[in-house]
Amino acid sequence: MKTVSAPQLSPRTWWPIDKLFIANSALMICLLGLAARNDARAFLFIAAHFAAIGLLFVLSRSSSAFAVFLHDWYLLAYLPFCYKEVPYLVSALRLHVADLKLANWDMMMWKADPVFWLSSVQQPLLVEFLQLVYTMFIPGVLALGIVLWLRKSRQEFHYGVFAVAVTFLISYLGYLALPARGPRFMPYVAQHPSLHGLWTFTFFQRVLDTMEGTQYDCFPSGHVAVVLVGCYIARKISPAVFYVFLTFSMLITFSTVYLRYHYVIDVIAGVALAILVVTAGPRIYRRLDSANSA
Repeated sequence: MKTVSAPQLSPRTWWPIDKLFIANSALMICLLGLAARNDARAFLFIAAHFAAIGLLFVLSRSSSAFAVFLHDWYLLAYLPFCYKEVPYLVSALRLHVADLKLANWDMMMWKADPVFWLSSVQQPLLVEFLQLVYTMFIPGVLALGIVLWLRKSRQEFHYGVFAVAVTFLISYLGYLALPARGPRFMPYVAQHPSLHGLWTFTFFQRVLDTMEGTQYDCFPSGHVAVVLVGCYIARKISPAVFYVFLTFSMLITFSTVYLRYHYVIDVIAGVALAILVVTAGPRIYRRLDSANSA
């Protein structure tokens, strides 16, 4: 596979990730413009996007070490902001919830409900362990980014951030195309035994629910897509980092279904998204970066 190369970056350069940021903000502003017809709060989100673009412009023009550091890591604030926009847009645009459609797709593929079949025989220790792993999704991805930042060149770090960010942002568009809350929120969940851990399962699940609020983040599975793209990035760091993150990604993938956060079709879509990013990402990155090297 071709190695992504990029020229030395100056503080005045628009990086590929910056262009992705602006393009996504432009798309969100258009959607928020439509949402404003039903809810005036959309103008607050629109103002926030313009403010974020302005801040990015300031960072890209500064050569101070602090500004360059913020430029490297500003997506830590932007991605959660975009994630929190999803339920607002689902409500303001009056989008149809697709849980039943996703559940039916699972039933058609497997002739049974694979989510509840998989967890029908419960092991409380396994439930406890998988919930802990699932809770570590964001810290795990962030840890990979820190290792990449410390051990590889800035050019490789910027491409890694680009690959992860584009995976997240495409996932968010999927959440708007087919908004769904997940199997554990379906009415028929009462027909199946509840999941039970040992000590912290309920606590961590409630923490995540509180932090996320009412979310529609099933299709595709961003957890699966991001950790698989993370494996692609980890292999460029070292074999040890790759195998650790590969194990983490396998556990995350299994936990999404076993813990009833995702339908199986979500996982399949997440795998497809990861393959798309890994195969097409380097080419798109080079094209976005070509203007910088001209």
